[in-house]
Amino acid sequence: MLGLLGLLVLVGVVGAGLAGITITVFLHRGITHGAIGVSRPLYEVGRWMTWLTVFMRHWEWRLVHRKHHLYTDVWIDEVRHDPHSPIVISDREGIDGFKRVSWHMAAIFHDEARLPDIKDGTYELNGDRPLDRLDRTVFNQPVVGAVVTGLVYAGLLAGLAPLVLGVHRSIGFELACVVAGALAVGVHIALVLRFGGAINSDCHKSPEGLPEVGYAMNVRALSVLIFGEGEHLTHHQHPQLAQISRRWDLGWRVIQVLSLFRLAEVRCRRSEVLRPAARVGAAS
Repeated sequence: MLGLLGLLVLVGVVGAGLAGITITVFLHRGITHGAIGVSRPLYEVGRWMTWLTVFMRHWEWRLVHRKHHLYTDVWIDEVRHDPHSPIVISDREGIDGFKRVSWHMAAIFHDEARLPDIKDGTYELNGDRPLDRLDRTVFNQPVVGAVVTGLVYAGLLAGLAPLVLGVHRSIGFELACVVAGALAVGVHIALVLRFGGAINSDCHKSPEGLPEVGYAMNVRALSVLIFGEGEHLTHHQHPQLAQISRRWDLGWRVIQVLSLFRLAEVRCRRSEVLRPAARVGAAS
């Protein structure tokens, strides 16, 4: 059973990694900011991957994140505000906003998506693809996506465990794999929440707020763990950049590969905006 536990953790880590790539390349730099042009094949793969690994509606992610940029670390009223500012949450709710953002981003997005400005398309842009039948029927059910992923994980574990661990199949073993699949999804979700939360908590701890970027700061060491998203201040100042971090930007490497196969088009390069000698924001 210890061997099966190790396998389920490995499967959950790999799944979380796929979710991270989906978030940074497709959701964030692609359909939200338009830093890359997303081809139709990449769009189809991206929304399936969002459903199967991020467990969110891709259009809600896009709109809530645009709202975050419009009202970064600002509260005006119940509708006009930063959806996931740890500073605003701390001030208004009297709790540790950094801890809440670190672990509860999915719940925050879910609550925000109910507000009228998200529902009425306030933050839609002309280039956004309209929702289609698949969006309204399949991708509108993120919980189903999580269940499907759990079943896929169970199948993977049932197939891999006999080969890797040298165990024999039995009814008890198959049932253990089903449970392990559910636990692997738990590992997957926990990692996505924590590292996604790190961008919006650990990277919003600047000692001084600035207009339009709030308390965003660069934490370059985090780029290794969050697929190049560590230069958060750089991103808030230049959201059009396809490459966010100067170093350790795995998302950018994926985009370069996608570009080679003409699945993505780089619309704005870092070198076109920031000179190599430029140092934007304080590193930690």
